[in-house]
Amino acid sequence: MSRIKDDLVCEVIRVSQTNLLGKKKADCNEKSGNDVVIDWIRRNAANYREDLKERLSSYSSEELGDMLSELTRSKKDLSEILGNYTSLNTNPKRSNQ
Repeated sequence: MSRIKDDLVCEVIRVSQTNLLGKKKADCNEKSGNDVVIDWIRRNAANYREDLKERLSSYSSEELGDMLSELTRSKKDLSEILGNYTSLNTNPKRSNQ
């Protein structure tokens, strides 16, 4: 994987994970939100990143850039948008949302 593509994959995962944790925290009361987030990080963060890094490696840099833009704009996580993209295809398959 090229350095640029590797950086894109890492940033897509970082933004997705940030959005996911933001939703998890928002779903809890103020006191327990931080505990839920910390617990999720301890139990799941490494596997989340490794699984997604492997899955995202088949996407083009253009698709990864589109994913990053959509994640940043929508505050969704990858589980909510990944179905909109077809790996190894330079034209992302988009839903009409």
